Amino acid sequence: MIARIHFEGDDRMTGVELITAPVEVVRACQVRDAARHHAVPCDVFAGQVPSTE
Repeated sequence: MIARIHFEGDDRMTGVELITAPVEVVRACQVRDAARHHAVPCDVFAGQVPSTE
């Protein structure tokens, strides 16, 4: 099961939709796994971004 969270344009949460369809759950897991595979620790990312101060 996954939860799809709905937001308004002003970032106000308007609801949660629980998804149980196997195809959608598997796809969400694939997207999550790909994001984790390509993720870097916050301090490493921060070191790659030019300072705006």
